[in-house]
Amino acid sequence: MGRLMRFWHCALALVLGLPAEPALADESVALARLAEAVASHPDDPDLRFALARELAASGRDAEAAAQLETLVQRWPSYRAEAPLLLGRLHYELGRPEQAVPALERALALDPGSGAAHLLLGVCLEALGRAEEAEPHFEAAAESSPALRGEAWLLAGLSRLERGDREGGDDLLARVIADDPESESARSARLVLEGAGRRPGRLHLHAYGGVQYDSNVTLDSGDDFTGLPLEQSDVVFVWGSAVSFDVVREERGGISLGAVYDQSAHLELDDWDMQQFGGVLSSGLRLTERLAARLDGRVAYAWRDSDPYLLSGGLRPSLIATLGPRAGWLRGFAGTDWYEYDETPFTPALERDGFGWGGGLEHVVPIPRLRNAAFSLRGSWQRYESQARRDELLGFDGDYDHDAYGGAARVVVALPWRVSAEWGAAYQHEVYANPNLVDALTDEGIGTATPSRRRDHTFETRLRLSRPLTRFLDVEASAGYLDQLSNVDVYAYDRWVTGLIVRVQGP
Repeated sequence: MGRLMRFWHCALALVLGLPAEPALADESVALARLAEAVASHPDDPDLRFALARELAASGRDAEAAAQLETLVQRWPSYRAEAPLLLGRLHYELGRPEQAVPALERALALDPGSGAAHLLLGVCLEALGRAEEAEPHFEAAAESSPALRGEAWLLAGLSRLERGDREGGDDLLARVIADDPESESARSARLVLEGAGRRPGRLHLHAYGGVQYDSNVTLDSGDDFTGLPLEQSDVVFVWGSAVSFDVVREERGGISLGAVYDQSAHLELDDWDMQQFGGVLSSGLRLTERLAARLDGRVAYAWRDSDPYLLSGGLRPSLIATLGPRAGWLRGFAGTDWYEYDETPFTPALERDGFGWGGGLEHVVPIPRLRNAAFSLRGSWQRYESQARRDELLGFDGDYDHDAYGGAARVVVALPWRVSAEWGAAYQHEVYANPNLVDALTDEGIGTATPSRRRDHTFETRLRLSRPLTRFLDVEASAGYLDQLSNVDVYAYDRWVTGLIVRVQGP
């Protein structure tokens, strides 16, 4: 713990950025003139603030704090810089309990001040109020990209001191990923390297909410589908997840987990879903700027309490950190398999099969917007079903296809700790064989001219989320999807809006 405390104090010195030695004690001519001006014009807050700054620069912190106390009391709505400087001086003088109200005043005048959030967190930590300090470290990281590494470093050290090894390690790893060459990253790396190999802790997650879906059945309106006339419904959704870090090291780890999800419709009970599954997640830092990941899943779904789908997949990826301005680049691949619990009337309509593909994603921070990022993604996937040619009807599999897609996403922090995410995606699916369903919906198989199916899917989504407490978040979302197809049965559109509450453990 002694080594950890040394890191803590070094981090504080890095954040505060104060000179190691005060200026000469002799009062300069400019300082004397300022003092005379304040005495002659006691009702001028600008003169008093200028005097306080000069006193602080000269190492006369107690006198500077006294001037600022007078200023803040007489002009409580004066510039946020005044109570911010007062709070910093109180902390330097060993008075964190007096620094807290000054810094709270600074935040009331400027809620987006990353420096005020950071220093308030430091003072609360010094007073033993670590859980109150952490939200201010997070707010400092969101408000000021220049302070992000230092804020995450202090938050990570705070969690380690409270015994939250997993949470502390995650924050320190985030410091390294954000800017590997920074002083904060070097401090974080020293702490992690001294921790050694160890298992992680148990993580819990649960959610629940309600959604409105304008087209639960994905109905195109074609009579051939035989779907109910009523498409829209209210949907209640809930679920939980548990995971455990089997291995946790500074360079990587392995996590295993289990998930459960369920949805219940108000009217369309036939579309109620339940799903159980297991997940594997592993990562390895290859170099300072390069990391590899492997994620896997297996899931078994029921629809209306009947077996519906067994599926699984593996997704390897390689992530390269390009720097604080260029962001990071992720190359990914994947393979999936699907087994539906159904027996179609013809082997040409068999949906079971395998998919594989890959893509590239680039994420970059947005200049001059706090905690904001923009990403672009492109991908390709091929799906080969286990369908066989129906010799009687003369058709091969209906579901074999290639999919080409692209997506863009913007994430930005809004006032009042709200995080906004907007995304848009497009996918073009090219099917390999003449479509049997198209033939069955034509005038008759003997005279039909079935098409090779081509789909164009456009999707957009907006999500707003806000933490209510350390472990509780609320999320509102709205999304729209429009699928265009040359085979009318497969064309549909839908709106989905909802409100979800999420609970997560440490």
